Amino acid sequence: MEKDVADKVRGMVRRVTLKNVKDDGETQTASVEVADGVWRDDVEISQPYGFASHVPEDGALAMVFAVGGDEGDLVVMPIGNPSKRMGGLKSGEVGMYNEHGDKAVMTAGGSLDIKTGANITIKTDTGVFIECTVVAVTGDITATGNISDQNGSMQEMRDRYNTHDHPGAAAPPNPIMD
Repeated sequence: MEKDVADKVRGMVRRVTLKNVKDDGETQTASVEVADGVWRDDVEISQPYGFASHVPEDGALAMVFAVGGDEGDLVVMPIGNPSKRMGGLKSGEVGMYNEHGDKAVMTAGGSLDIKTGANITIKTDTGVFIECTVVAVTGDITATGNISDQNGSMQEMRDRYNTHDHPGAAAPPNPIMD
């Protein structure tokens, strides 16, 4: 194989380090070091549909492909950062994670395990529906609306309690339930 052809083939796929990741447009871009001290700026980062991430730059590694063998048209494949990787997955498991230790793992046994050091916020215009045999909560439950079961709401229960009396008693219960 001629040297210039061999150099082109070798240049089509490279392992690169990243810096200056920008996530402010339709595509995420970064500066990549394609050879010792040789940087290319504003290189597109390819990400799978439905998943987006912004990798911590310290230790970020990726593969870069020269589209059509043109080293002026580079595309970064999905990025990894070995120093931040979650690891420890069993065969068949899938996980999402960030650099702070927050994670969601779909386990091989069929569970979804979510761990975070902060709040989990769910926002929807239509509701959240859970179908299961039991919901177990460790800690308090707070609601700004009504709580209901198959027999009525908590407010209906309070209203019934507050207006009931006992034979021979002239007044409703004291104290009343708010």
